[in-house]
Amino acid sequence: MRDRRCFIQHFTAMLAICATLFFAFVYGLPQKIWQTDVSKMTSLLAALLVGSSFYLGWLAWNLSPSTAASIEKKADFGWWIEEKFLRLGLLGTVFGLSLQAETLATGTVGFAPISTAFYSTMVGVTCSLIIAFMNRNLQTGIERVNA
Repeated sequence: MRDRRCFIQHFTAMLAICATLFFAFVYGLPQKIWQTDVSKMTSLLAALLVGSSFYLGWLAWNLSPSTAASIEKKADFGWWIEEKFLRLGLLGTVFGLSLQAETLATGTVGFAPISTAFYSTMVGVTCSLIIAFMNRNLQTGIERVNA
């Protein structure tokens, strides 16, 4: 019989994330980010987070003593994508800062492009932390199954 503790912990984390997103939507944060992020890097990060979360959840669901070795190899994806979230967040930051520099060079006053930089960094770091938690949960589940 499979031990579903790893998946239940993953599912609980997903519920907490969904609850946080609900309150973020109530207060208009995603709408504000969508309107001000010119690069749409935050949308790319959010889509990658959803896909990565489902993939890590699928790995947690299929975790058993017979599949632990193959899942351990596939779980390296979590560490890889965690790093990519940080890099994509920084890429959005650079894009936002370059837009801000262009705005200042033309002599117009406005700080809307700087929000692209800050939102990209915030979303990239947040996604990286979420994936790090989920991947650590999966690694702990693999260790527990192998013990």
